[in-house]
Amino acid sequence: MKILLINTNREHAPQPVVPMGLCLVASALEGQDFQVRLLDLCFSRQPLMETQRVLAEWKPDVIGLSIRNLDNGEYLQPRAYLPAITEIAHVCREKSSAKLIIGGPAVSIAPEQLLRLMQADYAVVGEGEEVVVELMKAIANGLTPASISGICSANIGSNSSWEPARVEDFDSIAAAQPNKWLDLNRYLRWGSPLPLQSKRGCGLKCIHCTYRLIEGARYRLRSPEETVEEMKEAKARWGVRRFEFIDSTFNHPPAHARALCETIIQKELRSELHTMALNPIGLSKELLELMKRAGFTAILCTLDSGSPKMLKIMRKGFDVDQIAKTAAWAREIGLGILWSFMFGAPGETEETVRETLNFIEKTLGPRDRILCTVGLRVYPRTELEEIACAEGAISSDADLLNPVFYCSPQISPARIVERIEGSRKRSHMIYLGALQQASLSHGLRLRAALHLPGPAWANLPLYNLLARFNGGVAKSRCQLLRGRDGHAGGRYFLRLFFL
Repeated sequence: MKILLINTNREHAPQPVVPMGLCLVASALEGQDFQVRLLDLCFSRQPLMETQRVLAEWKPDVIGLSIRNLDNGEYLQPRAYLPAITEIAHVCREKSSAKLIIGGPAVSIAPEQLLRLMQADYAVVGEGEEVVVELMKAIANGLTPASISGICSANIGSNSSWEPARVEDFDSIAAAQPNKWLDLNRYLRWGSPLPLQSKRGCGLKCIHCTYRLIEGARYRLRSPEETVEEMKEAKARWGVRRFEFIDSTFNHPPAHARALCETIIQKELRSELHTMALNPIGLSKELLELMKRAGFTAILCTLDSGSPKMLKIMRKGFDVDQIAKTAAWAREIGLGILWSFMFGAPGETEETVRETLNFIEKTLGPRDRILCTVGLRVYPRTELEEIACAEGAISSDADLLNPVFYCSPQISPARIVERIEGSRKRSHMIYLGALQQASLSHGLRLRAALHLPGPAWANLPLYNLLARFNGGVAKSRCQLLRGRDGHAGGRYFLRLFFL
């Protein structure tokens, strides 16, 4: 049976993302003697024509569409991805009689809605390496996959009758082999790090987050030795210089994170390491020191707020004292961190915004940088959806496949931006939307070509200075347009321009 897997993610900002999950599925299927081809549309200039060409040339029996994100998650500069992905799905339906299957992180968030939108036969909910193999075997034998965990279809029933698929033995997964399935060098030329997972699952309970829907609440660990061997092979065979750990929370459980850092140090990997999810809970100065010795140069710590009240409402699980300790340890060690803050969550007021900005100004050091998000994307089946419905901010039947955002009715987005713009740390800050600017993406590509070390966000004060100079104003321009925006107040749309 011939299987065509399609990477539909075409976002390049701030950097293209290597579709490691789809490569893992491709390798798993090939290991079971299926004929597999991966069509990567990330860099395609004519994705519909390319899809049509491959369908005609290869004539697959099954097509698998990987859907990474519903949209860019940015209230100030929203950009939806589903219209373009839906066009690809329609081409697959029109030009092929193959079974159409959808999977990926976005599908785990809203499987039934995407199943209908894409007119697919099946949706894979959860982790696909094992369940996709089972599904393909069932299709090959003409069986209905009703008993397979993690499979959703119009014929199987509602979401009450399926459970997300989980891989229990992480070390048993076949190697991703990205260089076999993709033009990996093209990603590396853009400066993209190679994504890695040392674990799956998330034990935290943040009200807006979808990790528990995608990976479950229980941590399943990969052995540090297996992880480091994969890194060594990627470095030796493909010249990978940067790796990014995309674990939901890198330092949970702490013992596993320590063992991983110690193994990297022992094996003398000497690579540039990134992580997108450091958490103050259970963090120690010892682990931060190990991370620096291991080669971590880009660390994102998702705090969301510096207000005690907001930390409790958002169920972060840590307090401002733990954040302050983390910042002090990092400053003492000489480790810069990109701190992420979300403004506008339920209960946000003028006072809580002021508390967060005061905390940033007093606590974070000169090497630290701040990522600001205004408004929260409301995703299906999250606690934030329940809160927004209870407040009347959205209706119970709201179409959450489209970008829908929540912002506290007690403070307008414009006022939040005004307060951020007035911060003494403004030169160290960047909005999420600015990370998705094409100019920044090209700058990162240039950095990769010049082999410049360290995180690009370390140069944020210079970037902000150039942005203000280019705009000819003393600060980023803020344009407030009246109209519908999906905000809980429903009266304003805010857009920030940086360049």
